[in-house]
Amino acid sequence: MGVAGPRQNALSRVAGNVPLLGERQRAYLLPGQLHVSAEPCQIKTILGSCVAICLWDKRRSAGGMNHFLLPVSREGQAASLRFADEATKVLLEQLRTLGCRPPNLRAKIFGGAALFQIRDRYATSLGAKNVAAALDLMKNAGIPVIAQETGGAMGRKVIFNTDDGVAWSQKI
Repeated sequence: MGVAGPRQNALSRVAGNVPLLGERQRAYLLPGQLHVSAEPCQIKTILGSCVAICLWDKRRSAGGMNHFLLPVSREGQAASLRFADEATKVLLEQLRTLGCRPPNLRAKIFGGAALFQIRDRYATSLGAKNVAAALDLMKNAGIPVIAQETGGAMGRKVIFNTDDGVAWSQKI
């Protein structure tokens, strides 16, 4: 998949339909963090050029989210969740420990804005590179991306429920 401009799938919620918190735990991710849960949990984060991959396993009612800053780590560098490849590897490993299997996972991808770039130069922006990395990682893991809201020139607030897979995104 190539990286096009911003896209929103109908499975992403829009402002006004914020997922209900209910009896869910709460987690907030800063850049370079991730969270997984087998219990109902609502994960929130704020994204600019960063990207969040939300993974959900319907059979287990479990899921998780990462929040990465850069598309790929460099050989010889210490492992860091700031990089898409490492953050996604660890996210998948932690979901496996909860009994989730890649064939049962579904992905929703958010972020990748070009906050300080001219619109016609999006393809060369850090945000575009982060989105491309996320899409490649999901493709290589065999996990379908069922919702995507990426690109543009604005940040996003993202909320993801690990138990029902509902995600909500609002431009900020």
